[in-house]
Amino acid sequence: MSSSQTQRVEFLSQMALFHDMEEGDLAEIAQHFSDFKVEKDEVLYSIGDRADNFYILLSGTLKSWTISQADGEEVFAIEAGDSFGESALMANSIRQYSVSALSAASLLYMPRAEFEWMLDSFPDVAERLEVQSSGDSLKREVDFDWLREDEDVHFVARKHGAYLWLRMARAILLAIFAFLSFYAAITFAGPSSQFPWVATGAGLLALAIAVAFWEYFDWRNDYYILTNLRVVWLENMLLRSSSRKEAPLASIQSINTHSSLLGRLLDFGDVIVRTYTGTVLMPAVGEAMHIKHMIEEYVGRLRQQDRQEKHETIRQAVRQSLGHPREEDLTGNIEEDTPQEMIDKGKRFQFFTTRQVDGVEVTYHKHWFVLFRALLLPAIFMVAAIYFLAFFYEGLPPSTNGLMLSFVFVSLPIVVMIYRILDWQNDIYRVTADSLIDSEKKPLGSEVTKSAPLANVLSLENHRVGLIGLVLNFGVVRINVGDSSLEFADVYDPALIQQDIFIRMEALKLSAEESKAEDERKRMAEWLKVLEEERGEDKSQ
Repeated sequence: MSSSQTQRVEFLSQMALFHDMEEGDLAEIAQHFSDFKVEKDEVLYSIGDRADNFYILLSGTLKSWTISQADGEEVFAIEAGDSFGESALMANSIRQYSVSALSAASLLYMPRAEFEWMLDSFPDVAERLEVQSSGDSLKREVDFDWLREDEDVHFVARKHGAYLWLRMARAILLAIFAFLSFYAAITFAGPSSQFPWVATGAGLLALAIAVAFWEYFDWRNDYYILTNLRVVWLENMLLRSSSRKEAPLASIQSINTHSSLLGRLLDFGDVIVRTYTGTVLMPAVGEAMHIKHMIEEYVGRLRQQDRQEKHETIRQAVRQSLGHPREEDLTGNIEEDTPQEMIDKGKRFQFFTTRQVDGVEVTYHKHWFVLFRALLLPAIFMVAAIYFLAFFYEGLPPSTNGLMLSFVFVSLPIVVMIYRILDWQNDIYRVTADSLIDSEKKPLGSEVTKSAPLANVLSLENHRVGLIGLVLNFGVVRINVGDSSLEFADVYDPALIQQDIFIRMEALKLSAEESKAEDERKRMAEWLKVLEEERGEDKSQ
């Protein structure tokens, strides 16, 4: 069944690509689309094909995929509401990846000539497609190994290129001073005084190149990621720190933008994603308003999906009350979402176990470097005491008092080290099926335990600070819960721990939704039963 003009306009109006456009303009664009259907497993186009059409997926699910020698098959999902195929059209090149159907799907397509007309007639749409095309290319270049198996990346961006050039100002200024030094050496300095000028110029030029490389790689390592589950800011400061801040789409309360005068002139700004207590900031991103609308679109899709699931729950309850079998039972294909398994990675190449998996429960200790740092000073003291005895007495002291004093100086650091080992072992962080636990217990002292329900987690972030933290891969995971927060401090592989928490959050959410749906079915069945009973009584009267 073909879509009507009204349906197309309504569908386009919900897309970030056509946000804030007049209804007349949307109607004009909609007239240039045509309907197309593909069956499950059917290939829409293949790598190397000529790019002839621009597509929008109305319903169903597609996948875009390519095969590389380095990474094997790379697959990305295309969901209802996504547009695709613009990159090859805008670059006037062949298709760089294949698209096939994971299920029967309905699409809108726009031929090349009409697509070029749309770009010429609506510059805002052209700019948004440029951003979308750039993000599509970038997500295929980067491997995000912390994603869930059922998580799809829809958009990736870096800070705007103009922001990089602004950060390059220091390097450019240093290079100018370097060339001024060379110029002074050639023009004003005599043969005997040229060397200091040349050496100064060479030093400044080397420093300018180093700063330029630093700024470039620092800019290149920052990513903003939008998936079907969350918004993420991945920040890597070269040789200094690494962090990942994220907010689940379901917890987002508002999305705002902010830009300075310079940002408005150069077309970049900040996107601010707010939850109840946390904020994910996406600074200096190009087309900030369009990215804001993209996030809003995916949040809207998630809420629409929730409404559809509730509607389906009611429908199945009605069918059950009428004595009809559930449709899943007729097909025999009940696809259950199962939580991703947690894999114990804490024992590989570890002198001390820092991560233990017991079913759905995971326990973490602080990184072994924290223990090493705590033991270093008493160990040095003990070695110094032994060296002192060997150097001054050439063995054990001859007197009883000397022996007792030596015993104290050698045993005291041993006692301190035992205490600190026990203290390290007693500080644990735990993720269970429904809660987070932070337990700190002092040997022969106090014990402080903090806990929070997983259902109350609003945002997550992790940080690795300093060169040692980056090299040894340890840092802090910060969990915002209601009006407070928990910190898993000095833990090994904070990105993995953040992912463990996210997996448990999604599993808990799935379980709660299934329980709620079952309760809703029972409630509706009871309502319908009462309704039938009342109807029966009316007929008997």
